[in-house]
Amino acid sequence: MDEDDAAAGLTDRWRRIGSGSAVRLVAVVLWRLDLPFRRPVATAKGQHRARALVMVQTTIRSADGEFDGWGECAALADTTYDTEDVSVSFAVLEQALLPALTAQTDASGGTLPGPAQLEGIRAAAPRMPLAFAALEMSVADAHLRAQDRSLAGLLGVAGRTVELGAVVGQAGTVDALVSQVQALADLGYQRVKVKIGPGWDVGPLAALTGAFPTLRFQADANGSYRDPDDAVWRELDRLGLLCIEQPFDVADLSAHARLAARLATPVCLDESLDSPAAVERALAAGACSVVCVKPSRLGGIGAALEVVESCSARGVPLWMGGMFESGYARGVNTALAALPGFSWPGDLSPARSYLEDDLVPAVRPARRGGGGRPTATVPPAGGAAGMGPAPEAASLERHVRDRRRIEVPGS
Repeated sequence: MDEDDAAAGLTDRWRRIGSGSAVRLVAVVLWRLDLPFRRPVATAKGQHRARALVMVQTTIRSADGEFDGWGECAALADTTYDTEDVSVSFAVLEQALLPALTAQTDASGGTLPGPAQLEGIRAAAPRMPLAFAALEMSVADAHLRAQDRSLAGLLGVAGRTVELGAVVGQAGTVDALVSQVQALADLGYQRVKVKIGPGWDVGPLAALTGAFPTLRFQADANGSYRDPDDAVWRELDRLGLLCIEQPFDVADLSAHARLAARLATPVCLDESLDSPAAVERALAAGACSVVCVKPSRLGGIGAALEVVESCSARGVPLWMGGMFESGYARGVNTALAALPGFSWPGDLSPARSYLEDDLVPAVRPARRGGGGRPTATVPPAGGAAGMGPAPEAASLERHVRDRRRIEVPGS
């Protein structure tokens, strides 16, 4: 990180990417991929054996040659957690966001804008944060690679170590759940997020807190409850949980605020937070006191950095959520999670722990840090430029289902 960056805030550093640049946009390729899961993943709308994924490849030309920037869309195969699924995101990118990008580029004489100059493009699909976040990431990555700079270096987190948390879903029996958590405890995990829902909440969590008194547990409801006055919350409040995450519908801030006022256990929001403005509204309403950061859901890295700066300034704890990313985006999120303000271990276990195959070269498994806890290390200074190691061509070809190439006139 140079002296100018060190003196600037996070969002100011982000806004400088590509400023004054003369790189030209050559083409954009949309990739639709299916990466096989190691184990099927169940959602409210079905069971999935592969991680459907959209990647954005932005090719630019500078005086030093051509460079590819990469962006990953976090949209899932269905709309259990977001209004966008991969089909919607792919269509929005192809039909709205990329035409807006090429139009803006054409108007500037072929020069690719920096990631902070994309607000007009965001307006082409204002309610599609996941698709926009993928485009923003790709544009930023292209500029950083052309400048031979890394995201970690820009943020000042190169070489930092990040503690990892673990996640378990609803199991068939409490004994099976305890066995799953025992395996994670044996690996050294200190924070475990447990999926809950009506009928699967107090009993399983009481068994876990009794069996593992030194572990920290989060309860993630994914909006599956309706009543903030239900007796279940008093019972959960006695268990010493790290937080209760997203108990009610995404739009129901008043129910979250009522619950937060009644409990000693912090309330955390996730799905409700789809922009920096949404974070501000939730905090102002007293609907949460902990924020789960998911850059894609917030609308991109620039938006996530706004949230980090705002929450850090007021002492609101942050932690990094996960969306079954490939190793490419998971590496980006690990760099962000190394910033000050991220108080709790995030959902950042290695992508190959849930994917049979990945887009980026295999990295060393999470190593044991202090106290034997699993950690990941942000690449050191002088590492690869851009967001991190680029997706491998062979991996893309193995898993491609569809691709669309958008040429830029006059490139």
